[in-house]
Amino acid sequence: MTFSIGKYLVAGALLVSFGRLYAEDSAAISARLQSADVANTLDDATLRPWHLRVSFQLFDDKGKPTEQGTLEEWWAGHDKDKRIFTSPSYTATEIQTKDGLYRSTGVGAVPEMLEILRRQVVHPMPGKDDEVDVKPELREQNFGKVRLDCIVLSPSIKDGVSAPLGLFPTYCLDRDKDTLRASFDFGSLVILRNSLGVFQSRNVATAITVKMNDVTVLNSHIEKLETASTTDADFVPTTGLEKIPNVVQLSAGAVKRYKLGGPPPHYPAGAIARHANGTVVMRALINSEGHIAKLTLVSARDPQLGMAALEAVHQWTYKPYLLNGEPVAVDTMITVNFAMSY
Repeated sequence: MTFSIGKYLVAGALLVSFGRLYAEDSAAISARLQSADVANTLDDATLRPWHLRVSFQLFDDKGKPTEQGTLEEWWAGHDKDKRIFTSPSYTATEIQTKDGLYRSTGVGAVPEMLEILRRQVVHPMPGKDDEVDVKPELREQNFGKVRLDCIVLSPSIKDGVSAPLGLFPTYCLDRDKDTLRASFDFGSLVILRNSLGVFQSRNVATAITVKMNDVTVLNSHIEKLETASTTDADFVPTTGLEKIPNVVQLSAGAVKRYKLGGPPPHYPAGAIARHANGTVVMRALINSEGHIAKLTLVSARDPQLGMAALEAVHQWTYKPYLLNGEPVAVDTMITVNFAMSY
């Protein structure tokens, strides 16, 4: 099944029309989200070991093809996972063990688009941390002739303003089923699961399109997914791999001193007309290269202000934070204040 939602997107990937909100309680929606997590996940301890090979095409911000590559992975458990990324601009091997993550020596973090690709194939549903302090909402949404059930992980927005679909992390499933078809993040990031297959009773996206601001930035296709015979020796870090430090937590004030650049948030015309102001709070994961790897909206008084903050902060860059002389990823909070001048 293939479908497109591009023509339904406007600035910032907000949907023009909003489906009705189901009258279901949060507990029932959370239960469905958990059921969908099982149905669409490959890194589950109940599954037999597997081998995966995915080819991908990357595009620039104008939609022009840039480079091709592959992701290959052997999985036998959360602590027995080997991944090989191969492309003209990034080639690396990663091995996850019970002692931590190891990566090719001297090679930086996996680029954002390749991380997104792997997550969408292997574990596209939200983690437990993503469901903390949010209220899941279920919306019925039309994408052309396709009607889906979209679960929005939405923190409360003051003044009773309804958040547009896509402002918060959103997971769109087949009607009354647990099959994931599309998801939204960062406000402007849309992932379309264009075709599906079944492997060990799990739904797998065999073809994926990722759009940023309605421009295609990645296409992928699964070339191989099969059960595999592995041994512990397959997941032992070899010469040429180094252990990657864990993520460190820093305060917003400490991280602010490391900021190198990025556009300031614009003040949306609609928010100005409504005299909307206030603070937008986001949780950010900054990778070891100083780029925003993950950004989650924690709170916003107004959805347009939230969208403007997400779009800007996603482009911010930072000086890498060093721990014992080595760059590490940072988990922090970022706050943007919107105040009108009179």
